[in-house]
Amino acid sequence: MAREQPPNILEIFRDFVKVGREADFREVEEDAARICAEMSFPHHHIAIESLSAPQEVWWLNGFASEAEIQQVRDDYARNPTLVAALGAIGRRREGLTEPPVDVFATYRPDLSRGATWRIAGSRFFVVTVTDEDPPPGGSVFEAPDGPRFVFRPAGTRAEADALAAREPVGARIFAVRPYWGMPAKEWVAADPEFWKENPAALSSRGGPERRP
Repeated sequence: MAREQPPNILEIFRDFVKVGREADFREVEEDAARICAEMSFPHHHIAIESLSAPQEVWWLNGFASEAEIQQVRDDYARNPTLVAALGAIGRRREGLTEPPVDVFATYRPDLSRGATWRIAGSRFFVVTVTDEDPPPGGSVFEAPDGPRFVFRPAGTRAEADALAAREPVGARIFAVRPYWGMPAKEWVAADPEFWKENPAALSSRGGPERRP
């Protein structure tokens, strides 16, 4: 498997799902994934969900530059049908989550060590949010206000558990949720069985839409 390069900028959009609204949240976001696939959302992204409380869903978007961020925004704005459809999704999300946190973090190659950034083939991420210097091993992204997000990918839960056990207190395991998000073709190709329920993966194969 070819090595992936970490994005220069990683958007981390954090949703805090209200207790008891998990099923509603999943349904809404499954519809959002279908809309993104059918209406050609202009950027690939994944969703990861915490496996321990508090329940959080993080949406990860990688960018090469500020210029690419602006290009995605412009492309999105030029698709009014998509804008309207996702606006309706936003209204359906009201009451399902606490106020979100949106962070654009910069990759720090000088602090990153050990684990390689990888989405293709990864089903889990071990994540540490820290102010420590130096931070734990992994791919390090630093937010403008200082916190560092350290990511370590894993192909299995057992691998993720082992990675988390070797890290200091604060490491959390997140599962990649294949039924949400807008995966890139290379991510799907690396693990087609895992991504088969995602609308973007289904549409790329010309298959019917399915729900788990």
